[in-house]
Amino acid sequence: MLTGEGLPTVYISGDNASLDAVRQIAERFGPVDTAILFAGAPRFPMLFDGALIVLDSAQAAEAAGILGARRAIPVHYDSWAHFTEGRDDLVTAFTAAGLADRLDLGDRLAPHDRLAPNDRPDLGDRLDLGERR
Repeated sequence: MLTGEGLPTVYISGDNASLDAVRQIAERFGPVDTAILFAGAPRFPMLFDGALIVLDSAQAAEAAGILGARRAIPVHYDSWAHFTEGRDDLVTAFTAAGLADRLDLGDRLAPHDRLAPNDRPDLGDRLDLGERR
């Protein structure tokens, strides 16, 4: 949870698939301005008895609702072969939960269109996760 006086609140789920943990965060900090939710529903038979490593699409939508998030940004769901759910699953889940207006999938660039680390502009003073521009 990122927060500070006069700043928007930002929740970052990280590698977590526990809605109980989300509920605890919501009780302490909710509602949040932005929820950055690791999604994609990866599972590995050799880890955690095949349980989810991060949120699936339905859990991501539920987490956004639990947090009262004004905006939900799913990340970490489309870059590796072990992800079992993607963009369409997220749209479907958020729509079913009545939260499609909070879903922010952003403008993603193809890997070959991304800037090299030294070519990235300094956006420090323009970064604002609390409001949609």
